[in-house]
Amino acid sequence: MLVPVMLVLLSQFPAQPDPSAANCRAIDGQIACGYACKSDGMRVRCAQTPQGRCQVMDGQVVCFDPPAYVIRAYGGSLPDPECKAGEGEVACGYSCTMYFGKLRCARTPAGVCRGRGNDVECFDPPASVFAIYGKETPKIECRSQGTDFACGYRCVAGSEGVKCASTPFGICKAEGGRVTCFDPAPEAICAFGRSLPPPQCKSSEGQAVCGYGCASAYGRVVCATTPRGICKVFDSEVRCFDPPSTLQAESSCLALLGLASLEGAKP
Repeated sequence: MLVPVMLVLLSQFPAQPDPSAANCRAIDGQIACGYACKSDGMRVRCAQTPQGRCQVMDGQVVCFDPPAYVIRAYGGSLPDPECKAGEGEVACGYSCTMYFGKLRCARTPAGVCRGRGNDVECFDPPASVFAIYGKETPKIECRSQGTDFACGYRCVAGSEGVKCASTPFGICKAEGGRVTCFDPAPEAICAFGRSLPPPQCKSSEGQAVCGYGCASAYGRVVCATTPRGICKVFDSEVRCFDPPSTLQAESSCLALLGLASLEGAKP
């Protein structure tokens, strides 16, 4: 008789909701739906993806969702984002940094945040890098020169400051104190992947010009933007042409670029 009685008692208690499932919550007429919903007593917020996070810190509810292309790139190895609070500021993401009362977080696990002036600036690799490297995406570096600094890849300093490429496939070159950086187009990165040939830089009118298949004429240099591009010298000008890289690009890589475009289009 004991087992049937226990079954009857258990059936009288509602099943506990799955914390990983989508849900809706309401407070004072406000309704929010999504994942990991939290309320601070005045507002209710929900993450929009199962990988998102919501926390109540310093009396404020804050939510963060990693970009869709990052979720796809990392899969089940996506590091948990963090949430921090301080001096009335709350923020969630990665590499969260507080500087002069300002708190900011990067949007990706490979991003970094640094204080500049009286603010915090964050830098994240673009979607094309995650599409090729996935969870092995190299972390961004930061380089300083005096009070100036920049974050990215292959950073180079010149008399006018320091600059960095946006991707590990890029290049930076100092010429006459000025630093020029070049990154291959995302479609070209998708087409060649890690075997993408390194771009070159040449001097032109006192500054560097970078790219592929560079041609010199009439005291100036012009370069194509993709490895399959061509540059030709004519009687009065230099003309370059780049075949469409999307024709050779991996569809999965282009899909991640499409997700990034959708992220950028959000209001």
